[in-house]
Formats: sequence, C-alpha cells, structure tokens
Amino acid sequence: MGLQTLGAAPAAPVSLSDAKAWLRVGHAGEDAAITALINTAVSRVEAETGRALLIRNFRETLDGWPIRRLSGCGSAFALAVAPAVSVEAVRIFDRAGGVTLWDAEEYRVDASADPGRLIARAPFAFPRPGRLAAGIEIDFTAGYGETASDVPPALIEAVLRLVAEGYAASEPSLATARGPARLPETVESLLRPFRQVRL
Repeated sequence: MGLQTLGAAPAAPVSLSDAKAWLRVGHAGEDAAITALINTAVSRVEAETGRALLIRNFRETLDGWPIRRLSGCGSAFALAVAPAVSVEAVRIFDRAGGVTLWDAEEYRVDASADPGRLIARAPFAFPRPGRLAAGIEIDFTAGYGETASDVPPALIEAVLRLVAEGYAASEPSLATARGPARLPETVESLLRPFRQVRL
C-alpha cells in the first residue's frame, strides 16, 4: 500500500509573514529556517491527522481492497486522505500488467464521510486485481480548499505552535529536520478532533 502526491505541492497554508508575526520576528535573517519549520510543521500536522490542509491530487496504491461491510447490504473502502473531494480514476491491473478502468457508474464516492469512501453500487462488487502486488491504483483529490482561509483555524494554530516549538529549540537545525519527537499537549489537543477514524 502506498500514497503519493501528484503534481506540484501547493503553497503552505501558513505564510512566512504569518509565522514571523506569530514568532514576533521582525528581521529577514532567519527566513529560510522559518520556512523550513513551516514545511515540517505542515507535514507533521497532515501525517498526524491523515488530512490534506490544502487541496491536491493523490494516488493510492493497494494490493487488494480492505473493505468493510455497510449496515444492510454493501461494502465500502475508505480513502487514505481526508477530506475527500472527488475520485478521478480507479485502475485495476491484471496478472500481465494490463490495466482496466473501473467504470464510475459501478461505484459512488461518498465525500461527506470522514474519511471519504468508495461504495460499490452492486453489493460486494469491488473488482479483483490479477496482479498480486500493487494491483489497484486510485487517483483522487482531497483537501479543505485552495487557500489558508479554507483550513480549520485549529489546524492553522497547530502548525504555528509547532513552528514556534521548533524555533525555540536549542538546536534549530535538528528541529527543522525532524520536528519535536512528541507533540506538545496544546498541539495534541488542537489535533485530537481531526484525527481520522478509519472505517
């Protein structure tokens, strides 16, 4: 199972000027270090929550469908990143490496679920790949929106607090590279409501 971002990454949801205002830094001498801390903090928040702060395209690769039965009749597959916006393509590979697109008429995308999910229109009708490994590829779009104003304020604050944590570290280069080993309790409390509950 793998996940990759398709295309160029969006700009960070926290600008350098906003981070500097939060840190009360008025000079440009540490702009590169603060930018690196922003990128590290955004990555950490996204990894901890399973969410894309700004909208972008992903490709999820699977060996098989880890599906879950729905109440009543049917089954669903939860996408790896929330909040889901759309699914562009589902490719199924056969044993020889040939690829077939799963007809979008045969499934629906429930973007209102958290995380978003694919639901087969016929009960338990997820197509089986012939290839034993990486037999399924799903191209989908996820994220809160295109600008920082679309992102929940608590997640923006979590990023800013992680930037401040890294900036205050006694070894800034180490903080920039790895971020804090454990999340501060204030950040943990901000992220807790956003952590994904998988199907």
